[in-house]
Amino acid sequence: MEGDGSASAMPGQDARAPRLKLSARLLLWAGVLLLGLFLSGANACLYEHGQLPYKPRDFTLGMSLVCLLLVLWNKPSFSPVALGMLLIPALREVDAALLVRFTTQAPGGQAGMVATLLAVLLVSTVAVAILATPIGYTVLRRAAMGVILLLCGSILYEALGYANYTVIPGRPAGFLTQPNESIIYVCLMLGVVLTLGESFWLNMTMIAIAAAGVGLTLSRSGMVVFALMVLAYVGLNLRQHFTKIILIVLLSIPAGIAGVSFLVSSAESRNFGTDTNAKERVEAIFGGNVDKMESGERMKDLTDGWEAVGEAPLLGHGTGSSTSRWQPHNQWVGVWLDLGLGGVLYYAVLLVGLTIGCVFAKGRGVYCLIPLWMFSLFSQNLVENAAYWITAAVLACLVTKARFRIKLGAGKARG
Repeated sequence: MEGDGSASAMPGQDARAPRLKLSARLLLWAGVLLLGLFLSGANACLYEHGQLPYKPRDFTLGMSLVCLLLVLWNKPSFSPVALGMLLIPALREVDAALLVRFTTQAPGGQAGMVATLLAVLLVSTVAVAILATPIGYTVLRRAAMGVILLLCGSILYEALGYANYTVIPGRPAGFLTQPNESIIYVCLMLGVVLTLGESFWLNMTMIAIAAAGVGLTLSRSGMVVFALMVLAYVGLNLRQHFTKIILIVLLSIPAGIAGVSFLVSSAESRNFGTDTNAKERVEAIFGGNVDKMESGERMKDLTDGWEAVGEAPLLGHGTGSSTSRWQPHNQWVGVWLDLGLGGVLYYAVLLVGLTIGCVFAKGRGVYCLIPLWMFSLFSQNLVENAAYWITAAVLACLVTKARFRIKLGAGKARG
């Protein structure tokens, strides 16, 4: 290994399509295909509906191998901090596959959970490896845009009645089938797009597309996080693009009214039927009913999860316990339940370290940081979400300078 203290290329400076070598072009296409189709859930969902001729598992394994080989041909320069993001998903995989301290009763059983965790670890590792190449930011930005387009497009397609993907009646979810999970992915990928994209109009277009998906899923926590991200982007760009933002706001008012009217009317339509949950969400989000923004059931789940932490505070109950048995809707409690005190402390070090790095980088990467923190308060599934670790890795590469290279050749690696 050879030390390299220089930071990786800045966003927008690593992509010059006409100059890209063949290996770089191939990595660009392979990376976008792998990350876009895997993170959006398109492969898995379409296969389950009999619309794909190949197995998602085979595609993920094959394309991951192709990407890793192409990475080696593109002079990778790895970020130790980004690699450190992979420790938690790696520990969870080892815990579930080898130690088996908790046996899940979820659909698919223990083998299904182990396979899912392995896929998350593999794709996250591939993304970190791609980030180590000169075109890493370009690949991740385009893949993130693809995920947003695929997810929000499938959500709209479902909302119009052309498909039924969701596991929660009355709430379109798109390819990921779980509306709350869909919005987490949309917001995380939007954070990557806003962080790496330099075009104001393109970023605002992606915000508009994401807004449609967020609104249709009726995710209360998702809307809070999305709104905070948009406010941050508008606030930080207000001085430079003041006239454009005023124009966008004026154009957004009728579009927003039309969207809200559609959702409210849909509460009585065939899309929502007699689903009380969906109707209450519409009333809470768009009707100003603050009481219905709260969830007593989630508070009980959080309390039960915290009590379970007290039963095994040092080592936890084992990977899978936070999603199969307790479901605390809080990632801090979830990590503690799965991996114990050491796991939650390491998780805290990661997020706090990224926050400090973002501060010293003068706010660079804040659009990634917002969903990383905010969703940790609402979900226990983030650590088995490849988009979460990929977003964290993008931020880590942006705010840290340390790099190391692995040289391939006849000679021995130098340390």
